[in-house]
Amino acid sequence: MADTSIKNFAAGVFLLGVLIVSGTYAFSAIEGVDLFDSLYHVILIVTTVGTSYNIATAYGKILVMVLLAFGIGLVFYIAIFLGSAIIEGQTRLLLGGIKGGLVRMRKEKNHTIVCGYGKLGKYVCSVLKEKKKRYLIIEKDANKCTGLISTGESVLQGDALDPDVLKKARVEKAKGLIATLAEDSDNIYLIMSATELNPRLYLAAKAEDEHAVDRLHKVGAKIVVLPQVVGGKQLANAFLEIEKTEELETVSKKD
Repeated sequence: MADTSIKNFAAGVFLLGVLIVSGTYAFSAIEGVDLFDSLYHVILIVTTVGTSYNIATAYGKILVMVLLAFGIGLVFYIAIFLGSAIIEGQTRLLLGGIKGGLVRMRKEKNHTIVCGYGKLGKYVCSVLKEKKKRYLIIEKDANKCTGLISTGESVLQGDALDPDVLKKARVEKAKGLIATLAEDSDNIYLIMSATELNPRLYLAAKAEDEHAVDRLHKVGAKIVVLPQVVGGKQLANAFLEIEKTEELETVSKKD
């Protein structure tokens, strides 16, 4: 569920609250009933349950029509939003709010936190799973989190750069953290934040630029990997192995 949708939902709830409060005072003033009874009747009207109260004035009847018109619309909007959230399996609003929405997470301990589920993060998780290591994924993208839930992964939806999200990931209980965010500056900041929250963490990170390697080491990363360099070396070595094999085959045929 995108943050924009959550804000729209919050706006709907807020407007419904404003409608009920303002309607309560207006109903009390027009019909001459106390505020508690007025609130009771307004809630019944807004939720379309209906009230047995006999509206005595024309203004009161107009107020009821206004409450019904706006109330039905707002209640219907909120109901649709909640229904779609349940269907999509995105329970972030109900469980965690906008910041660090909890999707699926165990009470991890001595685990590795993988921040970012891009190509490299996905590969890191596959290796950890193969080695039967405990890990938790922090991913900002709601759609990715939904997909990970369906595969049984332990996931926390949120921004890994937010210390509150790291705390929800139980960083103080974690064994290590692997930063695979897209930007070098984000990985540097993440390593710094994680170190402050748990100085005992074993930290690893990826870097896109060679100039970021030293900086990542300085802020606490024990391992820093340049994917393009590693990939380049693997490609070159594989090429040289094939070339060597073909040369040996050529020599063998000549003999």
